Amino acid sequence: MAIEPGTLVSLPKRPGHTYQVVNVDAHSDCAWVRRWPLKAERRPTFAVPLHDVQQALA
Repeated sequence: MAIEPGTLVSLPKRPGHTYQVVNVDAHSDCAWVRRWPLKAERRPTFAVPLHDVQQALA
């Protein structure tokens, strides 16, 4: 699975939600994600370890 900006993913530790990858930091082995779909309210980005990221079902 290729994780790159724009990829929709799920996080096993936060079930029931979909996230969009904003950036991948290979140096720290993490991905910066935000909740998807985007809404008018603020959706902050946060880092998660790459091994915790799973491709979301289409």
